[in-house]
Amino acid sequence: MPVRSPLARRLVIGVALAVLILPVSRAYAGFLGFGAPKDTAVNVVVDMTEAGRAVTPPTKEQPAFYYPVLAGYREAGSLVAGEKSPPPAPVAKLLAKALAAQNYYVVGEKTPAPTLLLVFHWGYMNPQIDDVGDTENPQQQFWNQREMLALVAGNTLKNIGVFDFKRDDVLQAARDERYFVVVSAYDFAAAKEKKKKLLWQAKLSTPSNGVSLAEVLPSMISAGGPHFGRETKLPESVNAPLAKEGKVEIGTATIVDESGKPAAPNKK
Repeated sequence: MPVRSPLARRLVIGVALAVLILPVSRAYAGFLGFGAPKDTAVNVVVDMTEAGRAVTPPTKEQPAFYYPVLAGYREAGSLVAGEKSPPPAPVAKLLAKALAAQNYYVVGEKTPAPTLLLVFHWGYMNPQIDDVGDTENPQQQFWNQREMLALVAGNTLKNIGVFDFKRDDVLQAARDERYFVVVSAYDFAAAKEKKKKLLWQAKLSTPSNGVSLAEVLPSMISAGGPHFGRETKLPESVNAPLAKEGKVEIGTATIVDESGKPAAPNKK
């Protein structure tokens, strides 16, 4: 058996440790004693149409009412085995709570008629990139770059200069595997006529490496809530804490009276 030098032995041990660590590094970002991640960077983009800009944002005195549609869980790009979606009901309640904080309320029997149709969907979108060149002329084909850029930048990409450092950040974000939540607001009267009249669309996303969808769903919704119905000129990054133990926590539903204002709780 050949005798290895101390340096060679250290290299062999280092490679062996790397092989052991790599399979679990995605699930446990806190190996080597740094602790599990406690927050995540949420990318927030809200695109607005001309019709949406003509609509006055709701206020406490004049809230807006919407009819919710749960489009549910979606997967796009390179598929990942084993991904799971939380049940739709908890996600809908988290969204209702965040929307109520911005004076958007779910329509009810005693509320005014809805003016909005809000469509919710969530899931993951991964970049689909293939190496198509050779060793002398390496090239890559980014098959779904348009879809990834639409998620992380939307219509704000036109506001970022070609030589702006922000553009490099956006292009890099488009190459990350990402979880997302999308809220699309349509005109309810047009929807009744079977017409699609988009007013605004909020796209919330965060890198999926080292976290689960259940952990980051509340983070994305809480980070994006204050931006619902308000156009962003550039993509905004918001640090938000992760849900404890990867649970989708449910808040208390907001009850409104006939005038559309939050009602006082019943006394027992």
